[in-house]
Formats: sequence, structure tokens, C-alpha cells
Amino acid sequence: MSEKSEQNPQNIPLRTDLESGRFVVADILPPRNQNVQLTGSHSIPSKKQKAAYDISVRNTSHASLAPGSSRSLPQKELGNTHAVDTWFRKESLLRVNRSASEPPSSTRAFASFTKKRTFMLGGGLFLALAVGGFGVSYAMSRLEVIITLKTQSHDFDQKISVAVEPTHKEVLAGERIEISDSHTAPFQASGIADVKAKAKGIISVYNAFNTSSQPLVANTRFEAPDGKIYHIRESVVVPAAIVENGVISPRSIDVVVYADEPGLAYNRDLTDFTIPGFRGSSRYTGFYARSKTPMEGGFIGTATVVTKEDLDKARESLESEVRSRLTEALKKSVPEGFLLLDDAIEITSDKREFSRDADEVAKEFSGTITLRGRALVFKKSELEEFLSREAGLDSSLVMVDNMDELTFAIERRNVETGALVLQINGTARFIWNLETDKLTTELVGSQNPGAFTNVFQQYPAIERAEAHFVPSWIRIVPRDPARIQITTNI
Repeated sequence: MSEKSEQNPQNIPLRTDLESGRFVVADILPPRNQNVQLTGSHSIPSKKQKAAYDISVRNTSHASLAPGSSRSLPQKELGNTHAVDTWFRKESLLRVNRSASEPPSSTRAFASFTKKRTFMLGGGLFLALAVGGFGVSYAMSRLEVIITLKTQSHDFDQKISVAVEPTHKEVLAGERIEISDSHTAPFQASGIADVKAKAKGIISVYNAFNTSSQPLVANTRFEAPDGKIYHIRESVVVPAAIVENGVISPRSIDVVVYADEPGLAYNRDLTDFTIPGFRGSSRYTGFYARSKTPMEGGFIGTATVVTKEDLDKARESLESEVRSRLTEALKKSVPEGFLLLDDAIEITSDKREFSRDADEVAKEFSGTITLRGRALVFKKSELEEFLSREAGLDSSLVMVDNMDELTFAIERRNVETGALVLQINGTARFIWNLETDKLTTELVGSQNPGAFTNVFQQYPAIERAEAHFVPSWIRIVPRDPARIQITTNI
């Protein structure tokens, strides 16, 4: 009984596809025993029927066979295992290929973590940049305020008095400034003439005789070692000598002497002179002279001479140069806050000297001129106060913006006494003063752009005001006054 049961094949039901009627081979293992027989039908089984495909498994144990017996299965009972084996081999290859192409689970997990980390880092970086950008923008933001100031115009045609010592409030207080300047320059002589010129030069006359001064009359003669005579044309006084520790110390005076005769013979280098008029007395040795410059200019014939026109041109050139320098120096010396009008300057000549006279023989000559400049100046603030009062305005609230557009004409001037009368004409433009520092402080303290209107209304100088935030999307009032820029317009 047992042997029979061992030889009977076992039927295993297979799951089939209801639409195609084919069994699902993924639910079975590939048969590896040749005693497995596959039977089936292509008809769709009913619920009461047995499975369409049966797998019969025979017991091939050696104990169930008689010794020495051999049994062989019919060929048809071996079943068609080739197709199943082929399918499993393909499926195995596909699984291997998929395994090779797909990354391992650890790699996939790492890739997923990397994506999440990249997203988080990117989001964090974007947030940091956004916050940092806002911080930088706020740090560099500023408030620009454009103010249009209140103005008023007034026409003037009026006289104003200025005095160094004013007698009443309608007279502006003035100050006197004074400067001197000199200039020396060489010039060329242009005249040609037949001349008989006498040599001339400068000598120093000494008193080594006594402690009394000694007058010398005009035409006093001085004799050179070779006997040639030179004389002075104007009287002079030789100063007295000084006795120091019992010794006489001579004193001297410089004078110009001229040769008695024209010609080259009287031209000479430095030398000593005696006074022939004192010959035969003790004064002859006590009074003497020495050359300070060579004796030059002696000539007979056609020569270049200095003309009167040469001297006039030299004087004009020197005066023009000194006047220009003197005027510039006076303007630079004006005290802070004072006004100097060009017509309030007075220039006078202190000294004019030339090395040659007219008709004197010389190819060139030099000239020196010294001028003195004086002027009356007055305070600009006092002038603005005067104009404000005349216009009916409070001088503490306004200022004159176009002072240089007004015309000032000097009617009378006396720099010596310090008095000046001027005529003023033109339209003065008064502008209200704005305390920008105070306004900036109040804007910082407001911390609310909506409060700007109330702040601006507190200033009578403001005609119109505009506030702009830079950048425009940051509407926060800076706490640093340096980041508030106020621009005023008229």
C-alpha cells in the first residue's frame, strides 16, 4: 500500500491568469528532476474543476526500487522543461542586469541625503544672503531731503554812509586798512643825440675833525688824486664825529658829485677825494670823501641817451605793476566778514627814483617806485541788517543771497578822515535761514516718515520739502545723522 502511494504522482495546483488561461510561472520553482511531469490544458477551468496544470512529483528514492531493477519513464512523461528553464535563465539575466545598472541601496540612500542636504544648504544660503543683503542695504541706506527755501525780493535805490567812528545806527561802522609796496626794474634808453655829458657818481663825505656838524654849500668842490675836480649841486650837512673812549669816530653823508668838464677823461673807478676849500687849515685833513660808485657818463659825441619819454614809460610801467600788487594785497588783508569796494581804495605815491635823468648818456637805466594804498571796509552783516530793516524784515531770520548783483557807487570818499558815502541800486533777494543741524536731529528723533510733515511745518524757512529713501524699499529713518542729506534750493 505504501509502495503504491509512493509511486502515485502528487498533483500541485498552479495559479493561472484568468484572461489568458496561462499559468503564472513566477509562483513556482523551476523543475530540476526529470521525474516531474507537466500536464495542462489551455481551457479555462471552472471553480469546481481541478487546476488546469498539475505537477506530479514521483518518489525516486532508491529504497522504493527493487535491487537490480531499473525503470524508465516514457518520453512523454518527462514534460517540457526546456521552456521553463529558458524563461528562468532570461529572468536571471534580467535581474543581474538590473542589479548591475541600479546603485546599491546605500548609494541610493546617500544620494537622497545629498539632495536633501543640498536643498537645505541652498535654502539656508538664500536666506543668509537675503538677510545679509537687507542688512547691507540698511547699513548703506540714507534719507535725502530736498528743501525749497522761502524767499522775498526788494528793490533798492538808496544812499548809505560808512564811517570809522559812526555817530548813529543808520551809519555803518567802517575800518581803515593801509599797505605800502615798492618795485624796481631795469629799462632801455632809446634816445640818440650829440652830447657833451659830464661824468657823475656818488661819494661819502666824512667828518673826522670834531664833534660838530659841518655844512657844505652848493658847488663845493672835491678833488681827485689826478687833480680833476667834481662838485655837488645842492648844499649838504656833514654830521658830527663821535668820540668813543677818547678816540674820534668819523660820521659821513652820501652825496652826488658832477665833473667840472664833459668827456671821457672824468670817468673813473673808486678813489678818494679832498676838499680844496679847506686847504691850508686843519679841516683839510679832518674832512675827506671816498667814492661809493664809479664816476660814469662823461662823453662827447653821438651817444644813446635817456629821454623824457623813456622816464615816463618807466614810471607808468612801475606804477601799473605796483598798483596791481597793492590792490591784490589790500583785498587779501580785508578782515573776515568785511566788504571792500574797488572804488573805496585810495593809492598815493611815496617815492619815485631813476638812476638816470633825461638827456643823460646811458644805454639803460633803472627805476624804483613806492606806493601806499589805503581803503575803507565795512561789515557785510551790518549792511544786511540795514537792508533787512529797510525791507521790513527781521535780520535774524533772513540773509541777502545776491549781494554781488547789487550796484554800489562811491559818491564821496575821504580815507584820511575815514568817511564814505555810497549809492546802492538793484533788487535784493532775501532768503530765510534754515538750521539744518537742528532739522537733521529732529528727523532722526521722529523715526516715522509719517511725522515728517509736522517737523517741516515747524520751520518758517521751509517753503516746500521732499523726502526720499535710498533705496526706496527701505523706509526706515536712519539713526545716524550723517546718513541724512539735506539739500536746499531757492
